[in-house]
Amino acid sequence: MRRLELLALAAVLLVVAGIPAAVLSYQALGRDAGRDDVLVVIRTAERGGFTPARIVVKRGQRVRLRLLADDVTHGFQLLHFGVDAGAIKTGTLKTVEFTADRTGEFPFYCSVRCSALHMALMGTLVVEP
Repeated sequence: MRRLELLALAAVLLVVAGIPAAVLSYQALGRDAGRDDVLVVIRTAERGGFTPARIVVKRGQRVRLRLLADDVTHGFQLLHFGVDAGAIKTGTLKTVEFTADRTGEFPFYCSVRCSALHMALMGTLVVEP
């Protein structure tokens, strides 16, 4: 019985220590972002899709998107600016950079089939003058 109690205690400690560590790490990703950095969390459409789903930048701005696949493997494409991040495995962060050299609204989307509602997983980059 003693062994089972020790295993239970170890499991509880992992949960108690692990959850705050994960939350702090996740918050640090957003805090470390620079002025032109945007943290984009990607989830299946059923779980909320892109956060943020609308990104607004200025024309001529150098943009760095830090892409975090939160639930399953995702992809990211913003073809009007030649951006294709390829596959982004669950829990990993991939960074892409480009210059927003023209004004308008441009769609971005997941390029890896991720769920039954994969085709609904889209967002918009708005480049203002």
